[in-house]
Amino acid sequence: MNDSITLYGYWRSSAAYRVRIGLNLKQLNYESKSVHLVRNGGEQHDSQYHELNASELVPVLVDGELRLNQSLAILQYLDERYTDISIIPEHTPQRYQALALAQDIAIEIHPLNNLRVLQYLEGSYRAIRKINRIGFNIGYIRGSAR
Repeated sequence: MNDSITLYGYWRSSAAYRVRIGLNLKQLNYESKSVHLVRNGGEQHDSQYHELNASELVPVLVDGELRLNQSLAILQYLDERYTDISIIPEHTPQRYQALALAQDIAIEIHPLNNLRVLQYLEGSYRAIRKINRIGFNIGYIRGSAR
């Protein structure tokens, strides 16, 4: 087992959760470091974290000199580097079915609950809601003036 693995993540991040599951299934020792995605505008935007991961996302796995982000790449690395316990099936069709399921979650479902996407949509929604409210009020005033 390797004691030099560090996982930077956030408890509510489904991507970091995927990696924690993989680390635990593989029974690897690791240090967990929290990166609060909301506090003070998001700790992922701090300069120290930016140096670790310029995309300012979680999770990030550090294993010795190696730094990896993106949960699926991390899981594949862990499976290939630490081979005692396999988490990705070795043979087809199970291997590709497992990878397809992982991609369904990471690519199709995850973006809809991603904090960066939600913050963007919330900002857009507020703008749209404000425009709609102004439009509704103008229409209401015009309608009641008749």
